[in-house]
Amino acid sequence: MDSRKKKQLTQAAMILVAAGLNIWGILTLLQTLGADVGLSYIDSIPNLVVKYVVVVATMACGIMLMSAAAGTFAGKVKNVFSIVVCAYSTIMTIPLFLAFILMIPVAAGASLPAFLDEMVRDIVVAFQSFLGTGGVQYLIYSLGIVMGAVFLAVPILSTYFTVKDIDLIALLKAKFGKKREND
Repeated sequence: MDSRKKKQLTQAAMILVAAGLNIWGILTLLQTLGADVGLSYIDSIPNLVVKYVVVVATMACGIMLMSAAAGTFAGKVKNVFSIVVCAYSTIMTIPLFLAFILMIPVAAGASLPAFLDEMVRDIVVAFQSFLGTGGVQYLIYSLGIVMGAVFLAVPILSTYFTVKDIDLIALLKAKFGKKREND
């Protein structure tokens, strides 16, 4: 088998596995939110936080693999595929990021508009059953906000560098390599 055929098979495998992980993540999210999509094992997980960990883990792996697959293409296909994956990643990450932000006031006793309050309060109660009501929960929420910010920033920056055809690793090596020579 020639190298072009191997590359195409690798790209296809990466895309299929990534799509499968993303579909599994979305179905897991729907099951967690109460829709019966056939993932009954999710219902047997007793803590809501653990259910969401499954969602985040599958979605993150699927998005990262899809982004890596996009990087294996060339030219306009690479750029468009990267932008589409970035947009999808951003759309899927914004609710996670906002949920962690909203958990802080809810844990402190504030109320949110009804459509948000029930969902966020359920997650806060689940975290509190895990961590208690002390300061550790706020540390976790803060770390969750940082994680959400990273999950938003990395794909956006990665897509920018991909579309602009900037090799960030080479750029960093050149920048820090010169400093060491001058020291």
